[in-house]
Formats: sequence, C-alpha cells, structure tokens
Amino acid sequence: MSDWILRSIDQRFGLYIPEAEADKILKRCRKAGNKETGGILFGCYTPGLDCANVTIASNAPPDSKHGRTWFYRGVRGLQARIDRLWHRHEYYLGEWHFHPYSAPAPSLTDELQMENIAASTRYHCPEPILVIIGGDPTDVWQARAWVYPKGHQAIELKFDA
Repeated sequence: MSDWILRSIDQRFGLYIPEAEADKILKRCRKAGNKETGGILFGCYTPGLDCANVTIASNAPPDSKHGRTWFYRGVRGLQARIDRLWHRHEYYLGEWHFHPYSAPAPSLTDELQMENIAASTRYHCPEPILVIIGGDPTDVWQARAWVYPKGHQAIELKFDA
C-alpha cells in the first residue's frame, strides 16, 4: 500500500491520507466483512488551505450501528475527542465509510449528510470530505473521495497518477 493523494481536477482541493491511516481503513473494511462500517477523518490543512492532511482515520464510535447496506455513525465519545484534537490543531475533516461488494459511490443519504455537515455551524467544516471504499477489501477494492463545499455541488477528488 502507499499514501493516498487525491486532487480535484482544477487543483483547488486536495486530500492526503498517509499509508498507515489508509491501511487502517482497509483493515477495518476487511473486519466488517459484508457489513458497512465507517469513521471520521481528522487532521489539518496545508497553509494554502488547498489540501486536507489526514492524521487520524478513526474507528466507528462505539454506539455506531451497521448492516449490509446501511451505516449509522454514532457519536459516543466524539465531542471529547474533537475537543482534545482541537487543542493539537487537528480538526474534523470529514467521514469515511465502506460499501461492501458495491460501488464506492455516495448514496442519496450520504449526499444529504455531507451537505448538512457543510451547512452546520456545529461541525465548523464548510468543506467536509467523504471517502468511500467499495468492493472486496480482501481482493479487489476501490476508493473514491469527494469534497462538499457549502452551498455547492460535490467535487470529486481523483487519485494522482
């Protein structure tokens, strides 16, 4: 595995997930088997605010619920973690989740959730990122990512060639 580096076509938005965190995501997907799972992306932005650097791709909070075609990300312990990270200048960047044996494409529920996060003053994140892993995490899988700028359509981030 290697680092995940993604950018929008116009280079306005970027995402960097180091190899260790990308590996953790895939390990969690393998463990989930045929059920959806997910977590939160934490980190910081480059000085030019054009790239989100993920420092932590979290597990699903303990009160999360999941099934074959759905995932509800819980909130237990989340605010305390966000507060601790805030003091280290690390912030909520967005969400990741797994669509087992399916395409890594956002559902309508995913889209609405990300649009709500972008509009929410509680998250302090007007451009949240969504990373979706799809397929078979033990064999053939694919990851895709989008940024959801507040009040605008989602913009897909593509892996650097």
